[in-house]
Amino acid sequence: MDFIEKLDALMPDYLTDENKNRLREGLRQFTNESIISKNYTDFYSTTQYDFFLQGDLIRQLRFPVFDFKKGNYSKKYFDALVVSNTCDIDKNNNQKIPKEVLLAKAIPLDEYILDLKKINVEKIDEKIIQIKKQFYSNLLYLPPTKNSKEYIVLLDDICQISRQELNNLMDDIPNNRIDVLDHFGYYLFVFKLSYHLCRLPEEHYRN
Repeated sequence: MDFIEKLDALMPDYLTDENKNRLREGLRQFTNESIISKNYTDFYSTTQYDFFLQGDLIRQLRFPVFDFKKGNYSKKYFDALVVSNTCDIDKNNNQKIPKEVLLAKAIPLDEYILDLKKINVEKIDEKIIQIKKQFYSNLLYLPPTKNSKEYIVLLDDICQISRQELNNLMDDIPNNRIDVLDHFGYYLFVFKLSYHLCRLPEEHYRN
């Protein structure tokens, strides 16, 4: 992909040349299928913000879960990645039309593997390697976080909560937020999300 060569136009001006090169080389790994083991160094930020950002991994947010047998929804709690823009979830942003907060469900990798075994998925080890290489457009792999867990973010399992509901958690951000994406992690998330949702133009006519 040549988007790596054009990345400078998308980088914040305040990044040093060293940071830009590290970000560029980190993303370049995912354009080369021959690289088996990906390097996720500098994936998370060492800065602790006192507000929520797009791409934050937050613990135990509510999701509607549909029961196909009963035909109804129940409320369950999952760790989740914030999909909405940072400015849209800012409690001080006085929007003329209020916006809801979009969340993508995040499943610990070990639990995801157990789920694959329950439905008798073949070649699980091979699939996990592919997931860690960001092979699947609907799955974002997150390397070990501060709680030492690896996660699979389901970009096709998204729900919404109110901005107020999210910002109520700001009173105890250190306990409610699992981790914060640094530039490398954030840009990879944005690229994966864009590729999953927007692939135009396609060469195939779908009838």
